[in-house]
Amino acid sequence: MQGGARREEGDDKAQRGEEGKEEGQEVHIVLVSKEASRAYPAFVLALGSVAMGAKCKVYCTMDALEIVKKGGASKITLAGAPSLEKYLKDAIAAGVKVTACGPSKEMLIQMGIRKDTLEEGVEFEDVIGFLNEALPAAKKGGMIVFL
Repeated sequence: MQGGARREEGDDKAQRGEEGKEEGQEVHIVLVSKEASRAYPAFVLALGSVAMGAKCKVYCTMDALEIVKKGGASKITLAGAPSLEKYLKDAIAAGVKVTACGPSKEMLIQMGIRKDTLEEGVEFEDVIGFLNEALPAAKKGGMIVFL
């Protein structure tokens, strides 16, 4: 009987979003595309993660860098949903850390990406910075998701 009671208590915590807080879970999302079918799920997952108390980061690279350029997310839409810009801003406001991959300054300049062209709340991060947080989190049971 006690096992059943413990299971119910755990289910209760998951429903209340407390499970992630207790275990210090982290979700690290690598977003490589600006396609709505990938970008929307990435930010929905990020918002859900922080709502459940987990720490979350969305690391934008490749085509997803267009999302974090000022005005870029407003151009991405999905039928029946607000523009991706709302999700991006809501995620940042909720505590999701959103970063832009900084592979080389020359490459970023060619793409028109500089600190002053990023959405407010988005920071540059190189792959080593991302991995320094994501790999230890994964060892502790956290998730690394590629979309």
